[in-house]
Amino acid sequence: MILFPLAANLAAARNPDAPRARTEDEASSLAGGPVFMAVEDLPDAFETPAAAEAAVPELYGSGLYELQFRDEAWRVTMRYWRPAPPAPVARTGAAAVKKPLGRARTPEEARALLETPAELAQEVLPLLYKDHKALMRRWGDLVRNGLAEIVERDGKFAVSIIFWPDARARHRRPLAPMERIELAERLAAPLRAGEPQEDLDIGLFEEEASENPNVLLVTEEGDGRFRGSD
Repeated sequence: MILFPLAANLAAARNPDAPRARTEDEASSLAGGPVFMAVEDLPDAFETPAAAEAAVPELYGSGLYELQFRDEAWRVTMRYWRPAPPAPVARTGAAAVKKPLGRARTPEEARALLETPAELAQEVLPLLYKDHKALMRRWGDLVRNGLAEIVERDGKFAVSIIFWPDARARHRRPLAPMERIELAERLAAPLRAGEPQEDLDIGLFEEEASENPNVLLVTEEGDGRFRGSD
């Protein structure tokens, strides 16, 4: 698994001393908050793949770089973990983009704003766009900063935003309509057992006499006695 640098910008990511992490969770722990995978072109363009390899010795084998031919030149793209800006704190995705309570990088900061435990989450907004260009006109800053992702929905595109909601509310699954109906019927129905409750004073080796239910007969040992007698 590839160890990606964790850095605030491309130049810092290329520093051999930059901290590295395999997963987003590891990178988040090192950064002390949310991170995202940044993908950036190195500033130089190259005439040939050999020239690109000479300038970037780790081009092949490290998994950090990718060579692409664009705009009549060879370009090298690098991937690295970048700390995301503070994410909005809100109880819903709509509130996160319209009127958040504030912004936070850590669960502790978000909890102070929500006054309840917070957990970083993603939510897809309902508005659909016909192409990336239209979506980026509205959400480009969030996408570039790692606080939103582009997702496909029914042949179109939507934005999935990252924010801090109430952790407890996020894990409460809303009831489906049929579940609501069943629950209402149960609450309205009287509580009654399927069969009448048996008398509790019949022992393991006792049974009622067929001619008199008030008489208990011992089936294996002991004396017959009347129900309720000493």
